[in-house]
Amino acid sequence: MTNRAPIRILLVEDHPLYRMGIRMSLNYSGLSSVVVAEADDVRTAKSYLDQHGDEVDLILLDYFLPDGNGVDVIRHARACCPNVKIVLLSGENKNPEVVARTQGLVDGNLGKDVDPEALKAKLNGLFGIDGGDEDKQYRISAKADLSARELEIIQLCANGLSAQQVADHLGLSRRTVEAHKSHIFDKLDLKTTADLVKYAYDAGLVK
Repeated sequence: MTNRAPIRILLVEDHPLYRMGIRMSLNYSGLSSVVVAEADDVRTAKSYLDQHGDEVDLILLDYFLPDGNGVDVIRHARACCPNVKIVLLSGENKNPEVVARTQGLVDGNLGKDVDPEALKAKLNGLFGIDGGDEDKQYRISAKADLSARELEIIQLCANGLSAQQVADHLGLSRRTVEAHKSHIFDKLDLKTTADLVKYAYDAGLVK
């Protein structure tokens, strides 16, 4: 997609250093976006959405906040600005209770340690943005020689898990996961994690 206006982001996170880190990740990724506002609690987020909800395309949302939790913000956003997209960006994104409470309410679920390339690919996919000429090189046809384990690793990586998190989830060593990723890159002729995430979405392995 060309000449698209930048994605307008409301960043809801109570830790200043994390907010700074997310801003840096967005800038480093090259994603066409602008953080239009920050909120460090539920009250401030709700107030901003009441006044400026039509100026927000995306909410990047932490779960635990000083005066409530992410669900409070999500339900308010869905009521006052139903077209806004919401991505949970939290260290609790794999907590079963958090997953259960946000299931079906958010458009994405990422950990705070997601790398900038994967973050960009996730948000580009969410907004249907063509990343440019490099995106056209991604292999979107399914590969018959991908093993079930490799498909599983692709899906986990596309959902924002780091190599160590994938290893912990599957009961493998990080070295084994990195070896699998290397084989996947070779088979699909990919070079980066962002390539892998884009492939997963284009091939329909994740939604």
